[in-house]
Amino acid sequence: MKHRSEEGQWLEERCRKPGALLCGLVLFLSLILAGCGQRTSSSLSEAKGRTLEQPELMVIVATERNRYEQIYTDQIWNVAVDAAGTTFQDYLLEQIKLFVTDLQVIGAMAEEYGISLDSGEKEQLRRLSQDYYSQLSEGDKAYMGAAQGDVLELYEKYHLASKTVTELTKNADLEISDSEAKVIEIQKIVLEDAQTAQSVWEQVTAEGADFAAVAESVSAEETVQEKLGRGEDGTGVEEAAFSLEKDAISPVIESDGKYYILKCINDYDQDATLQRKEELSLLRKDKAFRSVYDSFLAEHPVTVPEEIWQGISCETEADTSTTNFFELYKEYFPE
Repeated sequence: MKHRSEEGQWLEERCRKPGALLCGLVLFLSLILAGCGQRTSSSLSEAKGRTLEQPELMVIVATERNRYEQIYTDQIWNVAVDAAGTTFQDYLLEQIKLFVTDLQVIGAMAEEYGISLDSGEKEQLRRLSQDYYSQLSEGDKAYMGAAQGDVLELYEKYHLASKTVTELTKNADLEISDSEAKVIEIQKIVLEDAQTAQSVWEQVTAEGADFAAVAESVSAEETVQEKLGRGEDGTGVEEAAFSLEKDAISPVIESDGKYYILKCINDYDQDATLQRKEELSLLRKDKAFRSVYDSFLAEHPVTVPEEIWQGISCETEADTSTTNFFELYKEYFPE
């Protein structure tokens, strides 16, 4: 069994987070990828949707392969990401397999519900595929084995899946209020006993005290300053934090055997709140779509043919560097 390096342990933690790997999949499909990972695939019971071919698959593999290799070098592929010795390469390819299967499922749903691309979308996708393909190096093309037509097919399936999700959730209540999404910024001191906490509180509330400097010197936790969104805190001090006005300091708060002193740095982070509102809306959209997706999948179990995965490896001698398949899509189809 391979031993996990420090980097491998970090990757194991990251791999547990929904949608953490294919971060290029910024549309709703990234949530579908995370949410449907526990299902068991079986054969396609009805010939619906267009199955991906290996060249299309390789566009996704190349995109994610290059993104990770540029950050971690080519040593990343044999790093073990769990106690069982699963390599990062195996894990990444499995995530891509789930994503590709979900494209197939949602494509089949589009056919079932009569959702298709119009002529304007097809023309925009044609221009997009031409633009993307023109930016590929010879090494990219050699590794992918994909022609421009393959790129177009993949973009069409991706866009159709995105459109299908939108159509099937258009009547869902996706509105998130500022209160639900609110993000604040705080500094905190965490201590182990009440007597010390009271003494530190008197110190930080004295005139001219530097809260951050005191926190860095006495707090039991290394992180002193952090952004906090509604519902994110697990220590039981959230209500106290959100009741503070800017520059206010809380009394000593006891929670789960620890003692907290908080200072509000920003009682409303507008940019972070807007970003969190979008994330929460996406999660709500995921929930609205999931019941439709699961019902369809129960009646139409789908898998991608295993043969298209044969011979695929993230390790290659080809000079491949493309990473912008999904980013370029966003430029042509901004939300």
